[in-house]
Amino acid sequence: MVYLILFFTVLAGGFLAFRLKNVDSQYVNLLLSFSGAYLLSVIVFHLLPGVYAKLDGKTAGFFIMSGIIFQLILELFSHGAEHGHKHAFNRKAPWLLWLSLAIHAFMEGLPINQGHHLHTSYFYGILIHKLPIAIVLTSIMIEAGWSKSKIFGFLTGFALMSPLAAFLGNYAGFMTTYGAYINAFVVGILAHIGTTILFENEHSHRFNIRKFLLIFLAMLLAYLT
Repeated sequence: MVYLILFFTVLAGGFLAFRLKNVDSQYVNLLLSFSGAYLLSVIVFHLLPGVYAKLDGKTAGFFIMSGIIFQLILELFSHGAEHGHKHAFNRKAPWLLWLSLAIHAFMEGLPINQGHHLHTSYFYGILIHKLPIAIVLTSIMIEAGWSKSKIFGFLTGFALMSPLAAFLGNYAGFMTTYGAYINAFVVGILAHIGTTILFENEHSHRFNIRKFLLIFLAMLLAYLT
């Protein structure tokens, strides 16, 4: 069931992109802010304590910083689509965009299941993250003039990455041995994504009460789950 939910959340985001008249609307931006705040809160409340409990400080820090650098390299090809940016991309090389996003989705799926144990709060965080990102990604492809069949194929491949990673995390032995290192690496990836969403999503830099309340709600929910 976990794998199906991960898969269909991405497809649901694609469906919403076709239905929404304005993907740049304040509601999509607020959803992005909520997802970024929830991801950061899950990292602070749930992932970081586990990482530092299993690894010494410098080792944990090295893998976290490596994850941040790795995500920066991926964004050379995705142009920030993972955190809601809608920059135009090279239509002659769409596979670079797909590959970078697929790698990102695969890495963030690994910590979901570890040794037949569902990391519930993290799972919710990934779901909340994927929905607005799928909306933005689909809108990018629509504006680029891609056919519906091509968009569906792209989304299907993207949607399969996290369930595949979660499956491997559940049944492959490498997560038992290297799970703490992988988790630290993924923390770096998602820390970059979450902070970028929060600090770049509000271009006017004015106080937004709705955004503030959503961030607070996201923190509270992450703390309680």
